[in-house]
Amino acid sequence: MKLLADTSASLIFLGVLLLILYVALLLVALAYNVVRDARRRSTSIPFAIFAFLLAFVPPFLGALIYLVIRPPRTLAEERSLALEQQILEEPVSGTPETRPCPTCGRDIEEDFVICPYCRTQFARRCTVCERRLRLGWPVCPYCATEVGAHALSAAPPRAPAPH
Repeated sequence: MKLLADTSASLIFLGVLLLILYVALLLVALAYNVVRDARRRSTSIPFAIFAFLLAFVPPFLGALIYLVIRPPRTLAEERSLALEQQILEEPVSGTPETRPCPTCGRDIEEDFVICPYCRTQFARRCTVCERRLRLGWPVCPYCATEVGAHALSAAPPRAPAPH
């Protein structure tokens, strides 16, 4: 009987010891994660030390307190927000892209179809989809409409006359 009591007492002791080790390991892992999160959210060493102490002092409750007082965004999120804000604050360039006219040499906008100074034609517009076409193209590559010179002069085919 005494052997059974000793065995059960040692098993209970071993179980309690394993439970204490498990809780201690959870507490250390929680403190590690709190400190890692604090380092990602602030460059301040005192804040990281404070987060470490907070994670250990009131066990498991300190991590909840840290979640309330921590900075809302990580440093990476702050940097990306600052870059986004900087991009939004930059003035949009309202000047269109220009290029020189091959005939007269004056600056004209990139999407001009004809030079407004010397009337040199660079391209034309499709009659159906209004997209810009080069002068040598006989068909619109965007909507497959015939746009060559023969398409303008050719009349639509007539229906055969009834006999």
